[in-house]
Amino acid sequence: MNILKFNSDEDFVQTGANLIASLLQSNPKAVLGLATGSSPVGVYAKLVEMHQKGLVSFSKATSFNLDEYIGLPVDHPQSYRSFMNEQLFNHIDIDPGQTHIP
Repeated sequence: MNILKFNSDEDFVQTGANLIASLLQSNPKAVLGLATGSSPVGVYAKLVEMHQKGLVSFSKATSFNLDEYIGLPVDHPQSYRSFMNEQLFNHIDIDPGQTHIP
């Protein structure tokens, strides 16, 4: 396991997005483990930007998220499904059937 330390949020965002994009470029069928919360928001925004510029495709990728609120409908605005749709999934070419949130 590699542990990376960053001097700024921008370094974290750029490096995180570059690592994910590089993985998808070398392995388009990559399986991604994604998190929710404030930490990855910048990374997701950068990935959306990269996708819009044609630099990365998620069309063959699969994603799994770590958590969801028990009993909260997936279409509820505070669900993690809604969060991921708003922050990432609705803005990239990932197959919705390949996005898995508990």
